Formats: sequence, structure tokens, C-alpha cells
Amino acid sequence: MNVLKRQHGLFVAVCFVVGFLVGTGIFFLPGRILYEVGGNVTLGVAAWVVGGLMIAPCVYMFSVFAGRYEKMHGFVDYAEAIVGKRFGYLAGWFFAVMYQPAGYAIIAWITSGFTATLAGMAAGDEVYLPFRFFISAFFMVMAFMMNYLAPKVPVKLNVATTLARMVPLVLMGTVGVVIGLFAANGSSGAAINFIPALSATTQTYTGNANLFAAISATAFAFNGWQASLAFNTEVKNSKRNFPIALMLGFGLIIVIYVLYFIGVTTASPESASLMMQGGGANFAQGTREAFTHVFGRAGNALVFFMIISGLGILNACCLGMSRAMYALARRNTGPMPRRMGELDANTNVPNNSMVMAVGISFLWLFVVFANTMGWFGSFAFSLPDFYNFGFFGLLVPIMLAFFFKRTDLHWAKRFVFPLLAAVGAGFMFTTYWLGSWRHASVYAGLFTILAIIGMFYYIKNKG
Repeated sequence: MNVLKRQHGLFVAVCFVVGFLVGTGIFFLPGRILYEVGGNVTLGVAAWVVGGLMIAPCVYMFSVFAGRYEKMHGFVDYAEAIVGKRFGYLAGWFFAVMYQPAGYAIIAWITSGFTATLAGMAAGDEVYLPFRFFISAFFMVMAFMMNYLAPKVPVKLNVATTLARMVPLVLMGTVGVVIGLFAANGSSGAAINFIPALSATTQTYTGNANLFAAISATAFAFNGWQASLAFNTEVKNSKRNFPIALMLGFGLIIVIYVLYFIGVTTASPESASLMMQGGGANFAQGTREAFTHVFGRAGNALVFFMIISGLGILNACCLGMSRAMYALARRNTGPMPRRMGELDANTNVPNNSMVMAVGISFLWLFVVFANTMGWFGSFAFSLPDFYNFGFFGLLVPIMLAFFFKRTDLHWAKRFVFPLLAAVGAGFMFTTYWLGSWRHASVYAGLFTILAIIGMFYYIKNKG
């Protein structure tokens, strides 16, 4: 089997991390978090900070792993080296079948919603959902074709769209904070008080807040750095550069997200009131209202940034998930390992692995469509919650195994940070049970079923 080439420097590695983190979710999640905390911006900021701090030790530990273990697809490398080959395979199967293809589908679905808005459609229109389904499928096919036919273009596109996605976040995180908070508190020089500022803005603050639901929602916004691990063996001097890229990229995003949340939720009474009505369409429209209030007509261009962000992260997802089945095949596991392990002679890309990943992602797109159509009845299946639930569940044994096995490390790296990471991952995992045990039970059951299917291929190939 051929091996993927080392071709990316530190800057591109940072763009991979940030590019996977900054997707379309950040443009509607502030509204959801504001809604979950009952309009209390202070609790909203706390949700972002706690969510980031819970995940930060995990990111740090993966930066430690990146400096020690390297084979193919970082997450699988670390799970395999620290816990064992069976667990490593399960982690790789999770990324190949659940995490990355599901993320590909949900990003395409969200981007199609922004496209429908740009086309003048409303959520109640008869053709709204069918239009979104076919546009989502179109975006997924286009991203796949570009990665399949011109693999050098997606890497350059990822860098360009990452920088473009940062523009609206940085602008609202600076200008929006000044306009929103100081306007709400007056210009008398008094200290800024988040709660009165927002309650006066929304006129709907009740004090009812579900902080656990808000924290678990931030997991979607902080989600994505895991996918960048697939490129660990394609970064030059990766044992040095990849850990730096992980920590630098994640730290930058925490700061920008907190500032952006404050700016976009306190920008105007109309936008905050719209967000407080709940629902994805209102969250996105509230964000658009906030940008229009702060930047005037130029704020209407936000929808273009939303679509660019969606297409950028969709491209990044296709890049990442194309390596998933390939990583299993390099270990002679998974379905059709000889076929999945092949690299194109001209492009050095695992095309067979990419084709299978895209095929699986279309199954997840159907699940998203069915859920939105109400085919699951009163049960609202959240695809991002499902794959984040599985990811944090897998993190805990990795951190604990590292804690017990690595006797050669400094006490902080062996005891403190692995335990903090295990606690953080365990806390994020538990928030799903605290938020809704019914949903968490379904997610756990589905994860188990898919894991059993995956183990069939593991036993088959090892037998």
C-alpha cells in the first residue's frame, strides 16, 4: 500500500484545525444558547467558557499524543497505542461510519438552509424541505467531485475559506460588543452588566435556564478539531508542528467565539427577541438581523459568508473523511481493506475510501431529512448530538488508560492533564444524559448497533 505524502507546513496545519472548527454552526448556535439560558448573557458566556474549558484538556492531551504516536489517522493511532488494537479499530470505525460522514451530511443540510433563505424561501413553504434535500445532495456531490478530481485544490480552498470565515466573527466580536453592550448600558462609563443589558434588550428574560443543554450545545461549535487528526502524517515535522497547531487553533477559537456570542446577542432588541423565540430558522434569522443592525446593508452579506462557511467546512469534511476507511485498511481491518487501502497513482488520494465515505454520508442525510419531516414522531433526532455523544464516550477510556500506563512521564502530563481531560469528556458526555435521558439512550443504542456491525468486519479480517 502507498503512503500519503508529507506536504503541509505549520500554517496549513493551523488552518486545518481552525477550518474544521469554524463551520456554519457558529452562525446559529449563539441563538440556541441564548434561548437555552433564558436570555441570560452571563450564563451564555459561562456555557461557552465551560464548554471550551471542558474540551481544552482533551485538545492538550491530543497534542501530547501527537508528539508521541504517529502511524495513520491520529485518533486511531492514539486509541490503538494507548488502549489497544480492538479499541483503536472501534475508534476508527466510529470516525469512518458515524462521526465524519454524519458531519458531512449535517453541514450540507445547514448550508442548504442558508441557500434557501438567499433564494427567498421560508420554512413554511411547500417546497422548502425538498429543495433543501436536493441542494444538500448537490453540495455533497460537488465537494466530492472536487476532492476526487483535483485533490490539490481543496487544500488551498480550505485555507482561503478559513480566512474568509473568520471575517464576520472577528467583526461582530469587536464592533458588535461595543455597540451592543455600551448602547444597552448607556455611555456614562458605568460597568457593563450582561444580564440587565440583555433583559432590557429581549424583554423576555424569565430566569429559566438549562445550563447543561447550553453547554452541550457548545460542543457542536467546538467540534471539528478531531477531524484534523486525520492529517497528522501529512504535516511536515508533525510531532512538533501538529501539537502546536492543535493548541494554537483551539485557543484562538475559544476567545473569538466568546466575543462573537456577546456581540451577536446584544446587538439589537429585534435580533435577540427573534432568537428567544427558539427554532433553527429563528436563530439564523436573528443572527442576520444582528449583522444588519450593526453593519447596515453590508450585514445582508452575512448569508453569503454563511454559505461560504458551509461549503468551506464541507470541503474540509470531505478531505478528512476520505482518510477514514483508508486508515482502517492500512491496519488490514474494516470492509474490503485491499480496495480501501489503495491510493490513486496520479493524485495520491484514497479514492475508494472517499467514495465509501460519501455513500455513507447520504444515508445520514436521509436521516436528517426524515427527522426534519417529522417521520420520527415526537422524537427529535439531533445528528450532531449523536456523534458528539459517541466521541466523548470514547475519549474517557483513552485518557484513563494513558493515566495508568504512562509511568515514564512528568507527573502533570501523566496525572493532572489526563484526569482533567477525562473529567471534561465525562462531563460533556453526562450533559447529554442530564439534558434528555431519552435521547441519550437512543444515541447509545444506535452507537452500540453500529459498533457491533463494525466488529463483525474486524473479526472477519483477523480471523
